Amino acid sequence: MDKEQLSQIRYLKSEIEILKKQIADVDYKIATDSVKGSDPYFPYNERSFTITGINFKDYNRRVRRLQRKLNRRIEELMDLVEETNEFIESIDDSLIRQIIALRYINGLSWGQVAASIGGGNTADSVRKVAERFLMKN
Repeated sequence: MDKEQLSQIRYLKSEIEILKKQIADVDYKIATDSVKGSDPYFPYNERSFTITGINFKDYNRRVRRLQRKLNRRIEELMDLVEETNEFIESIDDSLIRQIIALRYINGLSWGQVAASIGGGNTADSVRKVAERFLMKN
């Protein structure tokens, strides 16, 4: 597993949030139509009526399409997270395991990773440790 594959987790999470927002922001479209009809009482004069309402068919179609896309991305993310967790579990060094998990699974910045680990580590030091490890593997 390399840096690019690990970075995909963050990008997939971001894409999932974008899709969720798109689903939440889908607007109803107002549809208007004219029909002919008559008064319900004698003399039954024919006249035109304007009907206005929400086009649920179009709305539901757009939501279903976005939901399918979201479900595919969530499945991709779950597969990638599972694969990444297996990779991380196979790392012998505890420090490297923590760095990789905090950065790529939890999505922390290098500074946040260094602060989480403590021990006087800096953002550059944890980044370099991770990059060296990933270049070797």
